[in-house]
Amino acid sequence: MVKEQLPINYGNAFGKCFALKEAPSVLLRPMSRSQLAITRVTVKSGLTELPKVIPEKAFTISVHLHKPVCRGWGTWVDGKFLPVELWMEGGVGIYDLESDPRAYRNSAFDSIHYNLPRTTLDAFTEDSGLPRVGALVATQGVRDATLFHLTKVILPALGQSNPFCQLFLDHFVLMLCSHIVNTYSGSRAVPKVYQGGLAPWQTRRVADLLNEHLDGELRLATLASKCGLSVSHFARSFKISFGAPVHRYLIAKRLESAKDLLLHTNKPLPDIALQVGFSDQAAFSRTFAALVGTAPGRWRRENAPSWSASSHSEPASKQTDPSTQMHVA
Repeated sequence: MVKEQLPINYGNAFGKCFALKEAPSVLLRPMSRSQLAITRVTVKSGLTELPKVIPEKAFTISVHLHKPVCRGWGTWVDGKFLPVELWMEGGVGIYDLESDPRAYRNSAFDSIHYNLPRTTLDAFTEDSGLPRVGALVATQGVRDATLFHLTKVILPALGQSNPFCQLFLDHFVLMLCSHIVNTYSGSRAVPKVYQGGLAPWQTRRVADLLNEHLDGELRLATLASKCGLSVSHFARSFKISFGAPVHRYLIAKRLESAKDLLLHTNKPLPDIALQVGFSDQAAFSRTFAALVGTAPGRWRRENAPSWSASSHSEPASKQTDPSTQMHVA
C-alpha cells in the first residue's frame, strides 16, 4: 500500500516562514492521492527576512486579496531574482516548491496560498486524459479573475469547522485543478470528449445514493466508484445526465424535500433544515431564499394548504393587530 503523502507547507508551519504565530488553513482530501491545502497569510508590516519553505513536490499558488504597495518586491527562484512590476488585487504568483522560492516583500499584504501537490495534478490529468504537467508558468501579480473568485468562495472554510459539504469540496478541487492546468500549464492537449452521460443503471444508482445522503457527505470518489468510472469522467457524465453538477443537483433535491415538508407537515424550520441536510436554519434559509426567491417561512404561508397555514397562526386570544405583526422567515 502506498503511504499517503500530505502537503508540508501549509497552516501554522507555513505561517512561521512569514513570522506568523497562526495562519488559518484547511486541508481538502477528496481522495488519498489528491490533496489540496489552503492557508491565509496576512503580514501587516512587511517581512524582515526572506521566508524559507521546505522543498516539496508541489506548487505554491498565492492569490492576493487586496492590491498591495509592492515597490521593490521580487522573488528569488533557483537563486535568480524575479522583480515584481505590479501586483493587482486578485493577482497570482505560482512557484515550484522544489525551486527554493523566497519572497522579498517589504510591505504589508494579505494573501491565500494553495499548496497543490504534483500527485494531485497527476491524478487530475490522468483522469482527464491529459499529459502530465511539467511546469506552471505565470507572470507575478497579474490578476486571475477566475482564481480570485474561487478563492473568495473557499475563504469561509479556513479555520472553520465544516462550512461546506464534502461534495462541494470535491468539486472545488476539480475546478481549481482544471483552471490551473488549462491556464498555466505548457501542456494544452485537448482532453477526450465524452458524448454520452451515465448509463440508465448508473443514473438510478447515483440518484438513490444521493436521496439517501442529503447531508452531502458522500464523496465524488465514492459515487464514481459505484459507477465504475474515474472521478473526472463521472463528473462530466453526471452533468450530461442530470443537467447540473452533483453539488447543485443535491441542493435542488434538498429544497424539493424541504418544500414537501413545509407544505405537508407542521415541523418548525430548524427541524426541517436538519432533516434535509443543512447544518442549521440560517444556512437553510439563505439557500432557500437565494434559489426559490423568498424565505421558507413566507413560502410556507403563501403556498401551504389552509389547514397547514392555520396551524401556524397564534390563537385568537394571542393575535395582535396585523399591522404590528412581524413575520420572521
